[in-house]
Amino acid sequence: MLPPTMASIPEAKEEYLGSSLIERTGRLHSFVDLGPADLCNIYKHSITSKKGTEIGTFLYFTGIDTSNSASIAAQLQGLATLMGSKSQYWFGEKKHWKVPQMTYCTYNAFSKVDMRVTVHIPGKFECSVVNSDGKLIHDKISNDELDKLWAETFISSIIRSLLDSDDDENNKVGGLVEVRKLNPFNDGTKEVLNSFLEGFEKFFYEGPKLGCGVEIPQPTLISNYLVDGFIKCVQLTQSYDKALEILKRLEENEPSVISLIAQVLLLKDEEIKAVNTMNEGILRDKRDADLLLLQAQFCMDKKRNDLALELAKQAVKSSPSDFKTWSMLVKVYTKLGDFENALLTLNSCPMNSHKERYTLRRVVPLRGGNEDLHLPSPVDVTLDEVTNLQSNEVAYEQRNLDPQLANLPAANLKSTFAKAYDLLTDVVVKTGWETLLKYRAKVFVMEEEYRKDRNSTSNGHGRKNSANSTLNGESTALNPDTSISGANSEADASSTIGIKSPKKDDVEVTSESSERFEDEFKRKRLCERWLDNLFMLLYEDLRAYTMWQAESLHFQAQQMEYKKTTLEWEILGSIAYRLKHYKEGSVAFANALSGRFSAKSQREMLKYYQMERSRILVNSGSSDVQNSSYTPNFTKKLNQLNERILESSIKLLVWNHRWYSDFSPSLINALSDIVAKEGLIKIQSLVQALYSTNVTGISSTSTTETTGNHGITDMMDDYYSFFKEYNLNGTDN
Repeated sequence: MLPPTMASIPEAKEEYLGSSLIERTGRLHSFVDLGPADLCNIYKHSITSKKGTEIGTFLYFTGIDTSNSASIAAQLQGLATLMGSKSQYWFGEKKHWKVPQMTYCTYNAFSKVDMRVTVHIPGKFECSVVNSDGKLIHDKISNDELDKLWAETFISSIIRSLLDSDDDENNKVGGLVEVRKLNPFNDGTKEVLNSFLEGFEKFFYEGPKLGCGVEIPQPTLISNYLVDGFIKCVQLTQSYDKALEILKRLEENEPSVISLIAQVLLLKDEEIKAVNTMNEGILRDKRDADLLLLQAQFCMDKKRNDLALELAKQAVKSSPSDFKTWSMLVKVYTKLGDFENALLTLNSCPMNSHKERYTLRRVVPLRGGNEDLHLPSPVDVTLDEVTNLQSNEVAYEQRNLDPQLANLPAANLKSTFAKAYDLLTDVVVKTGWETLLKYRAKVFVMEEEYRKDRNSTSNGHGRKNSANSTLNGESTALNPDTSISGANSEADASSTIGIKSPKKDDVEVTSESSERFEDEFKRKRLCERWLDNLFMLLYEDLRAYTMWQAESLHFQAQQMEYKKTTLEWEILGSIAYRLKHYKEGSVAFANALSGRFSAKSQREMLKYYQMERSRILVNSGSSDVQNSSYTPNFTKKLNQLNERILESSIKLLVWNHRWYSDFSPSLINALSDIVAKEGLIKIQSLVQALYSTNVTGISSTSTTETTGNHGITDMMDDYYSFFKEYNLNGTDN
């Protein structure tokens, strides 16, 4: 781990001394599930100021060793020493601080208490326990109980670090930026990992206390944040054998753990053992929904969607209240081309509107807004195009954003609604918009049908009402490039909206056709209001995408440059990705990056490179690849993608470091995947060639020049050490 500097510590000013602690105490009763990040309160005074200024500051932490009060006290001592060692620029003024006292708060998500350590410098440290009512209860706790509380606290903090560390929008306007994220497992030993794995086994049966993700309504022993963090840790450190030992011990008392055993075996790439394990588990319990879902996904990955179908159906029967079982059935129907059943199943999905994905949130409000934030730019690791990004450039683009791209509602979907929209786009990418509307009209009651049924019931005959209502309430047929000015009027209020209405005028309906209509009507279902809304959002996305593609073609035909700002390209790329047009999306994100650096665009390009790499590797067994004339092109393409994945990962690591985050499991996994395929020595050589600050061709007596970066090779050495410490695949060659 790179040693911290004063330039790598973000701070926020307190309203008054100790106000952050008071604010946190007052909000303890509102903490749910995993709770917030750790809070570090700092009392300091200036020894260079004539008036001896005293202020209170605070910042948040994840990844600190919170296994006991002594380890926290040691961290605080080190931080205080760093702050007092040299002067720093503080809001434009050079000041030298002395830190006499610091307090660290970390939330125990099992027992719902706040564990706090206060260090007096120089001098002693003290520990306190605060319950959800804000009362001190330390005196009422025995030593054994206190040890258990610290063990729970340690597990809680590790899970928070693992599950939030990939939240990539922390530095957006209004987001939590005054937070330091550290890699808890990069301690030079495997002590933290071993302690975490032991703690997982010890507290396994209390896992539901931590809460769960959005795809299930209530946590279970197998589906909860403790298990999610455990799987993520095992994948990150490739500790498969240790994990399997623990799970097999747990399985003796809890047979449902077998689904986790199969999951770890698949991560370990031991498919035959995993298949046998899944089979054994299903024979033991045919209603194990987690195991059925795992089997269904495995069958889909092997292109056996026919086998996946029955498994997915059984999973829904076994756990009908879980979104994840229904969503799997939607996926299988879509893969099989059964779009009617896919839509009907999607309409039946149980939605969890009250839950959101876990993310760290600000506990202490900034009374003075951004003026209270001190966000120094780290100087130990820099890359010009990344670290020199000016916020005023981004602000200018936001102020001048094309109104047609601003606030597209699909971009703001959360919880199960975002996942349901993703399932709907899986369908439309296979059917197209017009065909999707036909399937929709076939399985759901449209508004004109509903009116007709109501009219025939009340009047005793079957005269069809004139029904020209569509998404914007006036057109008889919609294309994605049609205006939708009336989308929020009457059409938005009905859950039985007809997207495309007939063009015929009023007609008399015979008794025979009326009976046929009634039979058909009875077979149809009402479309849920939320799914109606998703069709509206899909229309908005398709309209924006179609308009972009048409404009682009027009400009190409006129041999004119099609200009957009980075932010606009980024939004267009996001639309394309939502609609599963990844190639077009990658073009947009690449255009965005040609203007300036954007962390979001770079992340999406990284995903695209990884998808492309997987695609050509899957196709590597084809006859084309075996052809000798194709092999050099295949190898060249693979090498290019590896370099781009590496380059994208490094830029994102530098960006994260700029925002005080040195822990991203997804980026570590991206790097370790390349190392596994190419070998550590080759990756080290590539990094040295691309990012060494020494310019070749300069004699040893000449002054060393730089190439616009600093500290990147040192930063990467830190990751190499991590890979070697855990003996990840590829580190031995």
